[in-house]
Amino acid sequence: MDIATDCRQVTRLEIVDTGRRRRWSEGEKLRIVEESYSAPRQASATARRHGISTPLLFAWRKAHREGRLGEGGVCGFVPAMIVPEQPEKGPEPAGAYSNDSGQ
Repeated sequence: MDIATDCRQVTRLEIVDTGRRRRWSEGEKLRIVEESYSAPRQASATARRHGISTPLLFAWRKAHREGRLGEGGVCGFVPAMIVPEQPEKGPEPAGAYSNDSGQ
């Protein structure tokens, strides 16, 4: 039977909900990320346990490391630069041009 010869009429159409995007709170994400760090090779098992993809969990872990997830994430360093001290300015030599001469 092909579509041209099958002339049954649809009397009922059922729409099956395939699932919506889940919304995870910051606290839930942070709890899942911390759980994934609890032991070696726990990331994929943690992702399966919570019904999320492993790449999504790794994206959350990266956001946590960069401080974009939770309370500040992993502590880091602030870049610092050492500059040589500037010599103090002494009196100007005689005959030096100055705008304050009042002329």
